[in-house]
Amino acid sequence: MKRCSIILLLIILHGLAYCQTVSKDVFNKLKTYSSTHITEKAYLHFDKPYYATGDTIYFKAYVTMGERLDLSQLSGILHVDLICIDNKISQGIKLPLVNGLGWGDFALPDTLPKGNYRIRAYTRWQRNEGNYFEQTIPIGSVHNQKVPESSTARSKPINAKADIQFFAEGGNLINGIRSKIAFKAIGVNGLGIGAKGVVVDNTGKSVTEFASAYLGMGCFYLSPEAGKTYKANITFADGTQNSIDLPLVDTKGIALSINNDSLPKATVKIEANPAYFKENKGKNYILLIYSAGFATTVTVKLDSMATTLEILKRHLHTGITRVTLFSQTNEPLAERLMFVQNFDQLNLNLKGDKPNYNIRGKVNIKLNAKNRADSAVMGHFSVSVIDENKVPVDENTETTILTDLLLTSDLKGTVEQPNYYFTSITDEKLKNLDLVMLTHGYRKFEWKQVMADGYPPLAWQPEKSLQISGTAENLFGKPLAKAPVALISFQPKSLINTAADDKGHFLFDNLLFTDSAKLILQATNAKGKKYTKLIYNADQALPMDIRKSFAQTDINTIIPASYLENNEKQQEELNKLGLGKGRILKEVKIKARKNPVVTNSKYGLPDKVITDKQIGYGGPLSVKLLILVHRPGYLSKRPLIVLNGVEMPKDFDIDLINTGSIKTIEVFQNEMGPDYEGVLSFTTTFGSQPKDMIAVGILPITIQGYYKAREFYSPKYESNIISTPPDLRSTIYWKPELTTDKDGNASFDYYNADGAGNYRVVIEGINDKGNIGRQVYRYRVD
Repeated sequence: MKRCSIILLLIILHGLAYCQTVSKDVFNKLKTYSSTHITEKAYLHFDKPYYATGDTIYFKAYVTMGERLDLSQLSGILHVDLICIDNKISQGIKLPLVNGLGWGDFALPDTLPKGNYRIRAYTRWQRNEGNYFEQTIPIGSVHNQKVPESSTARSKPINAKADIQFFAEGGNLINGIRSKIAFKAIGVNGLGIGAKGVVVDNTGKSVTEFASAYLGMGCFYLSPEAGKTYKANITFADGTQNSIDLPLVDTKGIALSINNDSLPKATVKIEANPAYFKENKGKNYILLIYSAGFATTVTVKLDSMATTLEILKRHLHTGITRVTLFSQTNEPLAERLMFVQNFDQLNLNLKGDKPNYNIRGKVNIKLNAKNRADSAVMGHFSVSVIDENKVPVDENTETTILTDLLLTSDLKGTVEQPNYYFTSITDEKLKNLDLVMLTHGYRKFEWKQVMADGYPPLAWQPEKSLQISGTAENLFGKPLAKAPVALISFQPKSLINTAADDKGHFLFDNLLFTDSAKLILQATNAKGKKYTKLIYNADQALPMDIRKSFAQTDINTIIPASYLENNEKQQEELNKLGLGKGRILKEVKIKARKNPVVTNSKYGLPDKVITDKQIGYGGPLSVKLLILVHRPGYLSKRPLIVLNGVEMPKDFDIDLINTGSIKTIEVFQNEMGPDYEGVLSFTTTFGSQPKDMIAVGILPITIQGYYKAREFYSPKYESNIISTPPDLRSTIYWKPELTTDKDGNASFDYYNADGAGNYRVVIEGINDKGNIGRQVYRYRVD
């Protein structure tokens, strides 16, 4: 056996260099891919791990770019969706991102049924890779215990029965080479389940036994023989049994294995079986080590059946390292993932101003942030403080900035209890983390696609700001080159002009508004006439992946009943102070009504409602209204025109409204002052916001603007004397943006609630060099 050590000198891809013995093609292909497919990651830090109906979910967004986790300069908008248990979007918001940072919240209605909800966050650029942030959020309820019938499909078991998968280290089982085989057993709820069994060959002879070590994962060794097949007879922890065929054995081949048990180094073994060695003796192979966007290679000459190399991990970055063996013709032959833990996260030191505190007492906490070299760090952080007696936390199951950006975002499939691998690290936890590496695939790219330039095209470009785009055409469908297009807003009043390009495409960029806005698009032809056709490119929502399965946990075992009861009392007290949302009544469904539209607006109730069937198609709308309104002289003085809730200017031409797009016209005959007589309120089909909206002359549209985050309510007490009302907060303090100065220092203060016991402070954040950190600090309240 040949043995050598490697001191890795990592080569940055955009300034790539290579050795004479290294294939230029591998580096060039990887360089091209990395320069065009810059990775964005979105992570959300929540104020607590679970919620109740009527509560508010607060979160801070961190969006990074590149594999070094620099704060993203690509995207200016983050889309965040709250997804119900029936797999439908309950709320969706757009967060403005400034240097990759933003924050927001979701107010939860009292009428929500309890269950496992999900929050999904993504930028438009992330849609190219399909790698989104998604986290299950358990929501409990004191009142709404029944799960709606529409969600029963999601509450059914994910698997009909427990299942298990086997993974050969490096990719393949090879005749005559002793190989590690990892496995992962999944129960009917999508979570890991204990399993044990025996491996037998095709003669029925027992070869080896195995048992899971952690969360359904485990491994065993097998020395496959030529001409034999193998299967595993398994017994799951729920008592069910199954028999699964193991992967087929290759008659000849080369294998890659890694021993990652040691913190300072990893031992790589490359081994060929006799048949493969005989055919390929003396050929050069390339071992590529890819870590956080950096790569280096080692050329290995096959002059021995087995070669061992040692990688010093201090030159790698904390996170997942990908080790791939290539042939001299650049074909990937075997691959292994390993996790490197170099403890190079930010060192966040939190210190309170007192050893213990009183209820309603003021707390001041100082933060000092340093990097690995013990130098001060200027960074961006978010802080959450909870009453741990009201909100017990299972630290193993938490999703954190470390678990997401360093582990789960780079792997396929669900990693259970991710924080288990980042707290109180032991040799046993490192071995279990290696099982995760063996049973989950790498999600970013496939070598065969990179080497063949076969990766999908970039269909989505970064979204820098709010935009409105579309196409202007003439009435015959031909593009109106250089056509003047106007964007009109009436609340507040504004007018923005632009011109279409040679193909009639127009774009309004760098728009800034909050909530939703009702706007008007207007285009004219070369003669200044408004007889044009407008096509608006409406936002395309990210579709739900109905094929994707999510683990189903019992929220009754996660959310304590005491938390739900406390939350109910807290909402009642906030309502008394005028700070709550009030009780949201259940929806009342109107099964029948006399008029097709009932309006409750500043104009009162309509005197007449005209439907689309009465209007019909074609002909001037003004002439039709003279017939349909049936009031002599009604249009002698101009009525106020309201289009989809927006009051139009005096010179607005109603004949520009496409009769085919009108759903209803509400007629109000009350006096409207000296300028108008009555109101005509038009409701058009634009309210349903189809994918592409078309209208003639003018086009009313509704655009979702930026979400304006609510400020977390935190009372201030002048003394510790208890007074009414009681302070029952479970989230004591939430600050989405805390910045440290040039010395790495910052501080924050707040007041405790009425709860006594342990309070838990969690701070997470990042600096401008992509270094991340997290710290948990506890103190006692008496």
